Amino acid sequence: MANTFDQLNDALFAQMDKLQSIDPSNKDAMEQCIEQSRTVCQLASNIIGNANAASNMVKTYESVGVDMGNIASRMPRMLGGGQ
Repeated sequence: MANTFDQLNDALFAQMDKLQSIDPSNKDAMEQCIEQSRTVCQLASNIIGNANAASNMVKTYESVGVDMGNIASRMPRMLGGGQ
């Protein structure tokens, strides 16, 4: 199964819902969920940063006149290209 930015968005909202559903008086569960949320956010930031780097690479190639030919097949898979 291919991972998409829609799935990433869904995962972030699911984590937010999970965090909001915890009883604040349950300190252990709250701390565990907060730590999990931090981890999810760090992973999401890395994924988004990687996609931005790939997008910038494509833009740079285009700006210097690199013949991208069939752009869809040459774009990084995470941006909807590739095979």
